[in-house]
Amino acid sequence: MPQLRLPRAALAIVIASLTASCTDDPDPGPGPGPDTEALCATGELPGPQPRLVRLTHAQYDNTVRDLLGLPDLAPSADFLDDPTFAGFDNNAAALVVQPRLARDYQRAAEALSARVADPATMGNLVPCEVAAGDDVCAREFVESFGRRAFRRPLTAPEVDAYVALYGRGAGKFSAGTPFEQGIRHLVEAFLQSPHFLYRVELSEELDSDQLIPLTGFEVATRLSYLIWNSAPDDDLLAAAESGELDTEAGIEAQARRLIEDARAAGPVDDFHAQWLQLDKYANVQKDPTLYPSFGPSTAAAMREETERFIRHVVFELSGGVRDLLLSRTTFVNDELAAIYGLEGAFGPELTQVELDPTRRAGLLTQPGFLASHAYTTGSSPIHRGVFVQRRVLCNEVPDPPGDIDTTLPPLSDDIKTTKQQVEAHTSGEACVGCHSLVNAPGYALENFDGLGAWRDTENGEPIDPTGDFRMEGDTTQVDGPIDLVNQIAGSESAGACYLTQWYRYGFAREESEADQCTIDLLNQRFMEAGYDVKEMLVAFTLTKTFRYRIEEEIEQ
Repeated sequence: MPQLRLPRAALAIVIASLTASCTDDPDPGPGPGPDTEALCATGELPGPQPRLVRLTHAQYDNTVRDLLGLPDLAPSADFLDDPTFAGFDNNAAALVVQPRLARDYQRAAEALSARVADPATMGNLVPCEVAAGDDVCAREFVESFGRRAFRRPLTAPEVDAYVALYGRGAGKFSAGTPFEQGIRHLVEAFLQSPHFLYRVELSEELDSDQLIPLTGFEVATRLSYLIWNSAPDDDLLAAAESGELDTEAGIEAQARRLIEDARAAGPVDDFHAQWLQLDKYANVQKDPTLYPSFGPSTAAAMREETERFIRHVVFELSGGVRDLLLSRTTFVNDELAAIYGLEGAFGPELTQVELDPTRRAGLLTQPGFLASHAYTTGSSPIHRGVFVQRRVLCNEVPDPPGDIDTTLPPLSDDIKTTKQQVEAHTSGEACVGCHSLVNAPGYALENFDGLGAWRDTENGEPIDPTGDFRMEGDTTQVDGPIDLVNQIAGSESAGACYLTQWYRYGFAREESEADQCTIDLLNQRFMEAGYDVKEMLVAFTLTKTFRYRIEEEIEQ
């Protein structure tokens, strides 16, 4: 299939892998970082952003569904998974097109073109009534479909090139009129163009501040992929064309409109699924002699509970990280109710309930998290504590060196609980650096067994959920799960980490030193508001990082 080439060289991306040893005492917190006051003295600056960002597989699926009007499409199911980098699979540095993916795109375009041959689909796509072979209608199709596929109007040379491509479509397929075959040929070409497969930003004119304002269509594309994980709709493209997106007020109005659309749930689901590693739930396995009630349906219900809970917090409560950590509301079916120890009649469908405030609060006490960060035969303070430090507080906890035996000592007369096993195993000099961070939050969750059910004893011994918890440079004692989540939710670190994780996801890259001012300003704004997710996404769209590029990127 002939392709129209980008008028820019491809980006070369080098990813460096860093390794660390647990024998060193890790940084117990983010630390002071760069001199923010000096960095921000001249005002907020845009962070570095690639000029070409490939669509993730999820974005690709959403975009072709919206573009073709076929809600049942999921062509990326046959693609190799997008690689995860810096915690997320939408990191621009990892989104390259290898030969295998190029072939996948070609096969998908051909299959989608076949779907377009359906008269109803063809009728919805073609903007005019035409006799077979009508070149005027074909040109209208190129202009209207191309505008939606490329998220901008096509240039005159592009229109001419695609109209010529339409003319070469007749005879390439076994059925259909010459006009229909030409349209199918065009769909194949558009869906393999770099302008479709990449989010392309070619703006390069400097303003008086020596920054590069994005065009309205580039802003529209950033808006729609941030909030919908899909292409701009006609209203957003019209706003770009009218100049509405040249102002903060116009951008904010469109951002709020997009957030109120049902499609906004997609990125919220996707972010939290990756941040919380929900893909692990499907692979959870438990010893059937110890947990006879656990099975695939239990694991599926655990994930559905977490997803329903997140949507409840974000869209019904307009909440953020503190609500995610503290809410006593959740959704259970009969299997989950048994794990929670709830009395009453429950069926296979999830039902909203309120949990015991002395035992449960938010994500870290849900069975899905607890069971997926545990062993097949019991709990795991280490796995749970590592997650809290890395994903919730953004502290660096290196993996243990390869020559370290991670097997816990067996139970004995002197070692009767999981906490005692971990204490005996991690008290050596080689491990104390990391485990001074990891163990205490894990111990605080030891009232929950390997399935997430509450327990007061283990092997006849009382559970001891206490420990010295290091956070934000200080050490305090934590006493059980509710104390743990209260301390985390009340800290600056949890909110700052949550915002930073969203920043990485929303801008499809790791933060740089140039982003520090923007992140600090956002933190100041949302610290008291509990990091309301919807308001945070709107605020992202009003930053200079979202609306501008830096001069150094002109030659990329």
